[in-house]
Amino acid sequence: MPTVFICLLVVYAGLGAFAWYCQQQGRSKDYPWRTELPVLGAALTAHGAALLMPVIQDKILIMGFGYSVSLIVWMMLFIYFVGSFFYSLRGLQLLLYPCAVMMLFLGLVFPGKFIGYKIADLPFMLHIGASLFAYGLFGIATLLSVLTILLHRSLHRRSFSKFTGFLPPLLSLERLMFQTMLAGFILLTYSVVSGTFFAEAVFGKPMTFTHKTVFGILSWLIYGGLLLKHGMTSWRGKNVAVWTIIGFVSLMIAYIGSKFVLEIILQK
Repeated sequence: MPTVFICLLVVYAGLGAFAWYCQQQGRSKDYPWRTELPVLGAALTAHGAALLMPVIQDKILIMGFGYSVSLIVWMMLFIYFVGSFFYSLRGLQLLLYPCAVMMLFLGLVFPGKFIGYKIADLPFMLHIGASLFAYGLFGIATLLSVLTILLHRSLHRRSFSKFTGFLPPLLSLERLMFQTMLAGFILLTYSVVSGTFFAEAVFGKPMTFTHKTVFGILSWLIYGGLLLKHGMTSWRGKNVAVWTIIGFVSLMIAYIGSKFVLEIILQK
């Protein structure tokens, strides 16, 4: 299993280098999607098969730190792969592939505890599935917010470079960021509601207010507030992008951060 993920790490690193090379060459309008997407599709197939193998063989879902990180990486890349056929996502790969490489490397170095959950537990599986997919969507929205901040800064300083010239227009970036955030918010709402009000059906025990619950609800409030204010006042700009990043940090602390502390640092 680690060998597969090492190979995937190399492939994603190569795709990232390829994207940065195209950016340096100024290939903004003629970005070679036909070269990138088939390679990414093959890598995602191998990545998904490696993640699915324990589920098929042992009928369990492994939720250790390393496995969870790898699954979120797959989610983010899969969303990008599918979205590339419908939206102009040029520029996103400049941050997405390096982020995927760093996360996969972190998961390989710190695999954590291999805790298995029975896939026959439908309420729990729906809760986990919605949570992980929301993570992937919010991860993409966060990367788009970083690109938005960089583009805002360049426009404000009137300093244009090959990097900013490679990106889509600012309004397109912001619109895509809000669309991604809305989809993630719907899934996060289901995750928060199922994990809070129906905790006994999902987890088999009453809800307890832990740091995971607090930060999960906090991130839900941040994203909900952003979407509500945008819908009412068409709020956009650098501050929205900053709050999007803050919301994702809160979400990371709620799940990935807690798993890292418990499994890696405290060895529990």
